[in-house]
Amino acid sequence: MKKIVKVFVLLILISSLAGCWDATDLEELLIVYGLGIDISNDNPDQYFFTIGFPTIIPEAPEKKHEFSTEAPSLGRAKNNLQQKVYRQISYDNIRVIIFSEEVAKQGIMVHIDSMLREPLFRGTTRFAVAIDRAVDMLTMEPPVSLFISTFLFDSIEQNYEATLVPITTLRNFSHEYYADGIEPAMPFICYGADKTELNVGCVALFQGDKMIEYFSGDNSRAFMLLRGEIHGGIYTFELMDGFVSINLKGGSGKIKTELINGELHIYHDIFINCVLSEHTPKHEMLSANSIKALETQLEEKIKKSLRNALDILQNELKNDNIGYGKYVKANHPEYFDGESWNDQFAKAIIHVNPTVRIRALGVTP
Repeated sequence: MKKIVKVFVLLILISSLAGCWDATDLEELLIVYGLGIDISNDNPDQYFFTIGFPTIIPEAPEKKHEFSTEAPSLGRAKNNLQQKVYRQISYDNIRVIIFSEEVAKQGIMVHIDSMLREPLFRGTTRFAVAIDRAVDMLTMEPPVSLFISTFLFDSIEQNYEATLVPITTLRNFSHEYYADGIEPAMPFICYGADKTELNVGCVALFQGDKMIEYFSGDNSRAFMLLRGEIHGGIYTFELMDGFVSINLKGGSGKIKTELINGELHIYHDIFINCVLSEHTPKHEMLSANSIKALETQLEEKIKKSLRNALDILQNELKNDNIGYGKYVKANHPEYFDGESWNDQFAKAIIHVNPTVRIRALGVTP
């Protein structure tokens, strides 16, 4: 018995060593952190791919570098880029893939299909759309980070926690693209005061694999509230001749559907927990009645914001980026039509009802 155990252990050790024989040493790899995809300026039928990576040679003049190539597809681009560099390119640690707005409007599934067929990219690689060319983003010098890909990765995380943008990965974009009853979305990167300042607090709205519009400001936050992605962030309102700010502390959503006389009704309750972080109107806030009155006013303001975002989705875009169709498909399969759900969504009667609960008032006089 002991001999059998020893042979078994030996086989395991041999197999583990064999798995390392074809491994590539880290020093022989060129580790890509960011990928940008544009339309070629010189040839509109071609794409322009850019990779950003660190330089690990001590005597290198720059700590990071970018290479670009023109190609008809991602597969050809990877081959072209490999011929330009002195190390084997590794896409396994790529953090952000940036599509230019022009590429996103043409459709991105051709690139995603390539990523899924040959799993060189992690399922957790984050996606974003840039209002300008992706190559310009990847060559920027961010003020607080060496790599723009790391800066964007962290900025997306912060704006997600501030209830402004979704975190969209290769995995969940593919899921929303192929699923019935929901259209994809991802962060949209705008410029701030000038082209040295980035604003990652916008949302690109897709129909299928094509970007059709983007939300910014209050519409971005309303979109996240409607999706049930309620985390943190400061939400400011003009109320009672002053300003009231709440700090979101999580929440949830509840969706019900009903067919009444052939019409689809969607009942969407949104529950928001918060802390009062600013209150400039001149009246005391310590009584239960005052708190309840403020909650009611906040609910009215938020409901107006939610209705505005829904009106754009239903009436202007006819596009269900929230995912109501998933509930209709589950509850009313005889009514739901996957091919024309967006038309059904545009005709649905949506009852949205936010509930605000102020859990703490902070320091008050």
